[in-house]
Amino acid sequence: MRMADLATDSNKMICPRCGVEMNHHCDKIVYTTDPEEAGRDPSLGGFIEEIHTCPKCGVAASRHGIE
Repeated sequence: MRMADLATDSNKMICPRCGVEMNHHCDKIVYTTDPEEAGRDPSLGGFIEEIHTCPKCGVAASRHGIE
């Protein structure tokens, strides 16, 4: 997966608090030592976690990056 693909993902995250479409804030590599971890990319040594923020209520939420 290319980093540019994450920002253009059409699968928008919806705020769990108020239901508004959230803004994609950043991506973070979460390192794991478990090779069986779901979504783990061996070339990264972990998985991509997307961080989103709500423009209406300010809540932050995260999810595994879309592959």
